[in-house]
Amino acid sequence: MANQIESFIDDEFLKKLEKLKIITRKSARSPQRGEHRSWHSGEGLEFLDYRKYHLGDDLRYVDWSVYGRLDKLFIKLFHAEKGQTAHILLDTSLSMGTGNPSKDITAKKIAAAISYICLSNLDKTGLMAFNNKIVEIKAPARGKNQYPEVLKFFLSLNPSDQTNLNGCLAEYASICKNPGIAIIISDLFDSKGYEDGLKALAYREFDINLIQVMDHEELFWSKTGNLLLHETETGEKKVTFVDKYLLDFYQKKMNTFISNIKSYCGHYGINYFLCDTSVPFEDLLTKYLSRGALFR
Repeated sequence: MANQIESFIDDEFLKKLEKLKIITRKSARSPQRGEHRSWHSGEGLEFLDYRKYHLGDDLRYVDWSVYGRLDKLFIKLFHAEKGQTAHILLDTSLSMGTGNPSKDITAKKIAAAISYICLSNLDKTGLMAFNNKIVEIKAPARGKNQYPEVLKFFLSLNPSDQTNLNGCLAEYASICKNPGIAIIISDLFDSKGYEDGLKALAYREFDINLIQVMDHEELFWSKTGNLLLHETETGEKKVTFVDKYLLDFYQKKMNTFISNIKSYCGHYGINYFLCDTSVPFEDLLTKYLSRGALFR
């Protein structure tokens, strides 16, 4: 599995990712990186001004050259950027392990690439994996030096158990201290739905982006005849004869499923992306998603 995920992580591809930037509709305008700028004493991006030293100020930020000339203590002030925080929420339920290539591998590649984009732009990046419960959390951190830890996080995960989108998203919304951009990567196969979980994130004022990862055969079923159907998460098996009528019925049900998700997301202002695993990965990241509202 490690080779499957790491195979796309070469220097040329990473350079392309560094040119992209995660955007949010809720951030203040900023000419470069991060969400907005504020005044701070100490290190920052751009020198702003001086102010008189006050008892308790950090002596590291005293301008000693000014003290030598004026015999007075002054503290340097800088513009400091406060970066936005991205939360990448990854579905690791059993249904994600199906497909060719598997949805699990595609989803991990997307999550790893988005993490790299965020870290390259000095955005704090947090990770959460879930199935029927929250499996693991990596607290938000900043800087490209975090990327090896991000890869370790994703490599440690394997598809297991059923899905509980509503419960896991609601729980994360309740425990998250710094809401920001939420990027949910899932096939959305949950009989209990997804709406309540998304509402919980919206209530905490997350800027929600939903990436639905689907196998091409799921989207456009082509097999006919006597088939043994296996429900991945429940283990239920059923022999069914699939003819043209049933094939058309399946396609209509799938179209309705996708259409309802798009309609729901559009109504609540959620960015929605449908990812077909048959699309070459580099095209998916640098062309397809960058034409939407997630990257620029």
